[in-house]
Amino acid sequence: MQTVLEILSKTEAFFAQKGVPSPKTDAQLLLAHALECKRLELFLRFDEPLSEDRLAKVRELVRRRGRREPLQHILGTQEFFGASIKCDSRALIPRPETEELCEIISEKFFPDGAAPLEILDLGTGGGAIAVSLALRYPNARVEAVDKSADALALARENAALNGARVEFAESDWFERAGEGYDLVVSNPPYLTEEEVAAAEPEVRAHDPICALVSPDGGMADLKKILFSAADRLKPGGILALECGLGHAEKLAEMRADAGFADAEVFRDASRRARFAVFAKSAK
Repeated sequence: MQTVLEILSKTEAFFAQKGVPSPKTDAQLLLAHALECKRLELFLRFDEPLSEDRLAKVRELVRRRGRREPLQHILGTQEFFGASIKCDSRALIPRPETEELCEIISEKFFPDGAAPLEILDLGTGGGAIAVSLALRYPNARVEAVDKSADALALARENAALNGARVEFAESDWFERAGEGYDLVVSNPPYLTEEEVAAAEPEVRAHDPICALVSPDGGMADLKKILFSAADRLKPGGILALECGLGHAEKLAEMRADAGFADAEVFRDASRRARFAVFAKSAK
C-alpha cells in the first residue's frame, strides 16, 4: 500500500507535468480533502498507508485537477475574508485581489464594524463581497445585484451557508438598485477577449465569460458604474472598484466629470494599481 508521502510526491510530479501552477500546494490540499483532515495534519501522517478506497478517491480528484479543473470547484469552497464561499461554474471564483478590496474598504474607509451602513454590491456573482461585508458589518443593510440568475442562485446559497443577511435582486448594474448608499462596491468584468484567451485554462474554460470580458479595452462596465454611482450615494459616500491593469489611473482622472470630490488608487499585493476608490463630496 502506498503511503501519504508517496502519494503526495507522485501527485506533485503529475501536476507539474500538466502545468498546474502550484503543484505542491494543490497536491497537499487535494489529499487533505480526500482524507478529511487539515493540510498541516498531512505532515504527521506521512507514513500512513492509504486504503484502496481512499486511493481511488484521491485518484479521481487528481485526474480532475490534472485536466485543469479549478481547485476551488473540486474542493467545493473557497475561504474569503471571513466567509466560506461555495464555488462552481455559475460564477467567478473569488480572487485574492478581491479580498484585498474588502480589506481596503474595512480598514481605510469603514473601520467601525458596528456602523449601520447601506451597502450595494454591483455584479455580485457568487456573492463573495456581499456575504463577507454582511458578516463584517452585522448592522448594515447589504444589497447585491447581478444580471445572471444562475450567479444569484449561487450567491443566495452562499448567504445561507454563512448566515449572512443580504438582499438579492436580478439587475443590470443600477437598473433595479435604490439610492442613499454609504458604499457601492464592484468587481465588474474588466478583461479584454485577448487577455482571456491568454489566461490559464482554469479561467478561460471554467469562469463565465460574461463575468470576465468588457468592451472598450476592458473599461466599458467600469465607466458605466463610475458615471452612474454618484447619484446613488449619500453625501460622503464611497465607490470602490476593482480594475484591470492600467484602468485605475484612467478612472481616477475622470473623477470630477463623474461627480466625485476625491479619487485614490490602491495597489494589490503584487504592487499593481488594481483598485480605484472614489469619494462623493460630504456637502
